[in-house]
Amino acid sequence: MKTFVVFAVCIVLAQALTDEQKEKLKKHRSECLAETKPDEQLVNKLKTGDYKTENESLKKYALCMLIKSELMTKEGKFKKDIALAKVPNAADKPIVEKLIDTCLANKGNTPHQTAWNYVKCYHEKDPKHAIFL
Repeated sequence: MKTFVVFAVCIVLAQALTDEQKEKLKKHRSECLAETKPDEQLVNKLKTGDYKTENESLKKYALCMLIKSELMTKEGKFKKDIALAKVPNAADKPIVEKLIDTCLANKGNTPHQTAWNYVKCYHEKDPKHAIFL
């Protein structure tokens, strides 16, 4: 079963995550922290929408999380079809698609910059549904 994850970037309500999905997010977080080595305090601030600090390790962490959630390739290509397939309510898909398109409009020069721009935008536009663990 594909991970039903959408965070700061994504699409699913926090309360819609199952225990299994939350465990996968924790695993992804742990792996991405180890792989990209960002300051964990700065990562924790992302949960509250504090994107003031912008550095390469945080950007790489964002990309890592999106890759592990199967929402972006390592080249920085967003998998909109997969993201939309994870939207639990079909009636919400047009709104979510518009939000995804808006947030993907600001591409970066690198895959991790694109990932960062996306998660930051998604949180700014819809903080209630943004999940970044």
